[in-house]
Amino acid sequence: MRYYELLYVVQPQMSEEQLKEFMSAVAERIKTEGGDILKNEVWQKRTLAYPIKKFKQGYYILVHYRSTVETPKKIEEFLRIKEDILRFMNISMLKKDKKQYETTEKKEQNG
Repeated sequence: MRYYELLYVVQPQMSEEQLKEFMSAVAERIKTEGGDILKNEVWQKRTLAYPIKKFKQGYYILVHYRSTVETPKKIEEFLRIKEDILRFMNISMLKKDKKQYETTEKKEQNG
């Protein structure tokens, strides 16, 4: 299994409750496709560098997950059809971030 990082920007007019529901829907989709969620957090509402779909702000959400190679494509297809998403980026995690999760995983296995 490989480690991935997903960063997506959601429309700013969403309420806190809608935002949590949307985040849980994305996390559930990752789990459905065979992934494990390691981190799922809202950074905050931030001003965008340039307007996207006439929005000047958006909520940034970061997700770290572990999955098979096919899962990121399926997640990207899922995010493309969602109207609330302004932008998203799904990349392989950096080595230094991978080490953090791998060491915690080893500690859990050892006791």
